[in-house]
Amino acid sequence: MSGRLKDRIRHAIAAITFLSVLAAIGCGNYSPVAPSQDPPSLPGVANPQFVRVIPTSKGSDAEGSLAANKISAAEGGVISTGVFSVYFPPGALDEDTKISMKMPHDPYAVVRLEPHGIKFNKEVILSISADMIEPEASCKVLWYNEDSGYWEDIGGYYEDGYYKAGLEHFSEYGLTKH
Repeated sequence: MSGRLKDRIRHAIAAITFLSVLAAIGCGNYSPVAPSQDPPSLPGVANPQFVRVIPTSKGSDAEGSLAANKISAAEGGVISTGVFSVYFPPGALDEDTKISMKMPHDPYAVVRLEPHGIKFNKEVILSISADMIEPEASCKVLWYNEDSGYWEDIGGYYEDGYYKAGLEHFSEYGLTKH
């Protein structure tokens, strides 16, 4: 073997050894390039302060407010508890579907929409009249993410006296101070 070939083999072995050691160190627990062992930070809020619904008459409240209606896939429609309303544009649903709404956390502006997890072909609009809640300067809509256990901000907007938010699926939603 020539001297030049021996040098190339020696350099190749040194390079392979160096890369092997570097790879072993890089994947260890003490390496600055190892994946973080810290739990990922989760977006959202564990216990948000929801706005309160104003009773519509003396002695009345929204607890257990329930609405159910079959919504036409072709025509769309609206369902309302008297506090929250959901507007379905034509084509939002694959088929005619029985939709239900319940306000489980009296006196707070929180609504559970079912069938849980249903996804829409077009955005549906959740709304609540500003007259139905305690006066607030600004509000936003949160949805409850069961996977993370947190309420997550989906934003929303104010239009013509109503707080509104576009929904892509059904879950539990609430209105909180911005």
